[in-house]
Amino acid sequence: MKLFNKWAENPVIVSFAETSTPVWQIPYPAVTLCIETKAKQTKFNFTEYYHLYRNESTFANLTEEERNTFEDVSMVCDDHLAPTNGRETSMGNETIENLRRLSPDMNDIFLGCKWKDVPRNNCADVFYEVLTEEGFCYTFNSLGADELFRLENLHKDYNYMAFDHKNISWTLDGGYPPDSPLDSYPWRGSGYGAKAGLTFLLKAHAIDLDYLCKGPVQGFKILLHNPAELPRLSQQFFRAPLSQEVIVAVKPKMMTTSEGLRSYDPDRRQCYFPSERYLKYFKIYTQQNCEMECLANFTNARCGCVHFGMPHGPNMATCNSGKMACIKKSQMELVTVEMKSGMAGDDENDTLIGEAREVALRCKCLPACTSIEYEAETSQADYDWKSLFRAYKLPMNNDTVEEDALFARVFVFFKEAQFITSRRSELYGPTDFLANCGGLLGLFMGFSILSVVEIIYFLTLRLYYLLWKKKDSKINADLNNKRLA
Repeated sequence: MKLFNKWAENPVIVSFAETSTPVWQIPYPAVTLCIETKAKQTKFNFTEYYHLYRNESTFANLTEEERNTFEDVSMVCDDHLAPTNGRETSMGNETIENLRRLSPDMNDIFLGCKWKDVPRNNCADVFYEVLTEEGFCYTFNSLGADELFRLENLHKDYNYMAFDHKNISWTLDGGYPPDSPLDSYPWRGSGYGAKAGLTFLLKAHAIDLDYLCKGPVQGFKILLHNPAELPRLSQQFFRAPLSQEVIVAVKPKMMTTSEGLRSYDPDRRQCYFPSERYLKYFKIYTQQNCEMECLANFTNARCGCVHFGMPHGPNMATCNSGKMACIKKSQMELVTVEMKSGMAGDDENDTLIGEAREVALRCKCLPACTSIEYEAETSQADYDWKSLFRAYKLPMNNDTVEEDALFARVFVFFKEAQFITSRRSELYGPTDFLANCGGLLGLFMGFSILSVVEIIYFLTLRLYYLLWKKKDSKINADLNNKRLA
């Protein structure tokens, strides 16, 4: 019985692959970065407007445009700065245009880029704009909007990322075709070490830094992620501080699943194959994409609107600063709703409305059966660009560099040329189950296939033989009696 329960409840075992996988067989990680300066001080002084907005006497003097702009910018600052008396909803495209107008653009952020040790004339050749919960960020090696999203189900007010029309041959489940060129998109690494990776030089201006919006730590947030996922830098990231050089050594983690598990129920194998789970807003199923879509639906059910950085449908309103507290609360509630639903007697104290609970319980965002993650090992040191300029006797004020400029340099590369893949496979298939049953019976009862043959023999041929022999003996006895008579 224990053997049957183990086969029925835990049919999957995770083990290491027999051979290592070269890094050129998987995509280079998508690299997304966001600057902590959400509004340039020279265009909109967020700190000044924060105090004007909070003061009753000066609040009345603000124009409607100034109030709306402050509320829009507060959406990408620390949560507690969003005014609770601000607008609950707004036109999403107006909020996006305000943020675009005030935030640093690509030319303000990037000074130079190199990919595989080849300098790029323009960083726009390898990075493009992406809209996240952190506002406008820039991503490298991510799939384009037409490859990542189901555009027919999304609203048309604004775009989350550029429409990329590269010839994409890679799939998460199947990888790269054997005949695909090395420079196919998404790009893949051709080796390991800094010369085979991505290097970019970032800049900011001291006059534009705002220490209220995102706190005392200035610089950039960076996330390494699967190219088929929309990044969430509000949840996961590492920092590239100003005046620092950051070295990022990448170790891939890949999980695959054997075809023998395809016939199992997803709950038993604890993963989804691509055709098993449909997402309304994403073409490619990953656990991250599923959780993003689930959070958007749950937030809409709970708050009546969604954050502008969440993919959503045309019938959903866009939240503004007056709903930021509700958005934050919804994120915490979604994490715990499944636990609450399984606790006896908890329903009496549950404040979730019925629709929101139903949305949360329908999520079930299991991992994809083929998944790729990237672990980052970081180290950093001081980046003293002024000493370098003085050493070369270069002027510090020119068309490219200003004296109040602050820089950060980042290297991203694979740490090793190969890595070990993990693999889900059957712990007990039907054949293994029967073999184990036979082995246990043989061990404890002396039972074997020969024992079955012997039982059949004694119940059939042996029994027939004994009956025939008895009948034959009776016939012979009758014949002998007749002769004697």
